[in-house]
Amino acid sequence: MDKTKLLQTAIKQYGLNPDRLIIEKELQPDSWHGDLHFKIHVDHKSYSARFIGNERYESGVFINLSDEVLTEQVRFCNFLLDSGIPFMEHVSTMNGQPFTIVEEADKLWRFVLFEWLQGQHLTYCTDSQAEKFGAFARKIHNISSKFETVVFPKESHCKGYDHFYQLLCNHADSAKFSPSTNALLKSYFNEIDYHKEKAKTDSYDYIVQSDLNPLNILWDDKEEIIGVVDFESITYTDRVEGLAWLVKWYSRTHGIASHEMSPILAKSVLRGYGAEELLAQRDFERLPSLLWLTGCLNWNFTAKTMELLKNHEDALLKEHLTKYAKRGEMLLSLLL
Repeated sequence: MDKTKLLQTAIKQYGLNPDRLIIEKELQPDSWHGDLHFKIHVDHKSYSARFIGNERYESGVFINLSDEVLTEQVRFCNFLLDSGIPFMEHVSTMNGQPFTIVEEADKLWRFVLFEWLQGQHLTYCTDSQAEKFGAFARKIHNISSKFETVVFPKESHCKGYDHFYQLLCNHADSAKFSPSTNALLKSYFNEIDYHKEKAKTDSYDYIVQSDLNPLNILWDDKEEIIGVVDFESITYTDRVEGLAWLVKWYSRTHGIASHEMSPILAKSVLRGYGAEELLAQRDFERLPSLLWLTGCLNWNFTAKTMELLKNHEDALLKEHLTKYAKRGEMLLSLLL
């Protein structure tokens, strides 16, 4: 079934006329989770239309997007919208269901529909933007802390970092490299050990969070936040662990692909968030290591490192580790 027919089949369940379907564009066609995502129009109304598969990630660290979890994520979206957060508005099927099932050959898709939110993504920040976003994130966290669910697992990111580290160790055990590359690998692993331990705590503050990276936040031309468009990453996260990712994302000065970051912007995010009056001393002690881990032991780093270890790419591994070691230094400098 081609993508047009797939969409036409899906939107029938929402009472929309498939003959009036216009596909404006496919969004993120090479996404690593394999979803199909489109901006579409039906009868002069715009929608975000998404097909979600059952097997989305190679790693078992990320939340399993079961039907139950997906239903609960939609409930959280509606909760935020009802609480005054400008989240994109979910559209239920004619039968009142949060999504519909579409079969394509031997694959089943869950199809989710939202009304389209128009705005612009700002993937770099100024001082005022960073502070505004920090205040906005605090507002979301305050609201979402009141959302209760037994569906989402309460797990620290530290569990994921432990898993990534073990994957790296397993691949490194059988790999042989030059003495200088071995020394660099050992040094990097020691750095991982240090930050993993510093990041842990005996008391986690779990709140439900969505992925608030810059590609999921919409701004107007007056640099005011007017929308949030992510839903499929919604789950419980420790507040400080989530904050570390926000500091990293909104400290960038030259776009989301850039590793150039500013301590001034990092402090603006924290100031807007009201970190000084909310966080405890232990939270501030964890934050630098959590920030390091977001950039230096994420899935992108882990997957690339495993590939280089597996293929015994000595020179490339050395270059890779050197680049990330420098990135770690930059991340730590944001909070000095």
